[in-house]
Amino acid sequence: MYLWRTDKLIDDLKQNKVNQAEFKNYYLASGVIVLLGIFAASQIEPEDVKTSLALFLINLGLLISWTNAIFKANGGEQGHAFLNRLIALYLPIMLKVTAFIVVLYICILLIFNQFENYFDPAQFAHIKNLISMAVDVFSSFLVYWRIYVAIQKINSPFQ
Repeated sequence: MYLWRTDKLIDDLKQNKVNQAEFKNYYLASGVIVLLGIFAASQIEPEDVKTSLALFLINLGLLISWTNAIFKANGGEQGHAFLNRLIALYLPIMLKVTAFIVVLYICILLIFNQFENYFDPAQFAHIKNLISMAVDVFSSFLVYWRIYVAIQKINSPFQ
């Protein structure tokens, strides 16, 4: 099971070397990460409903459009093991994107906090919330895009 080496996972998927038990393990590990994300999100103060709804709709649009694009990249109806590949790739890609996003978010907040004195506390909190939402959308985009690229590599001719 590859937690970081997406290139090796792509090769194994391309050569059909991943067995059903390994697919199950990828699914379970990915499920744990999703549950941890839901738990972390539940610990944050609730934002206003309009902002939360907007974020939900953007993420829903990303989910639908990227899933369809990934499905087509996998060969559509004639594709092979779409869900298995998607689930297996999700784990190492999500770990990499999460590591990148944590560093990016910390850097953004360190820079942004330098301007705290120029805003009243309510404005500052609102802008910080918007930055957090933008990072959320960006991270979702990165995950879907990297899965799309990996599926394209799996379906490319052997080299």
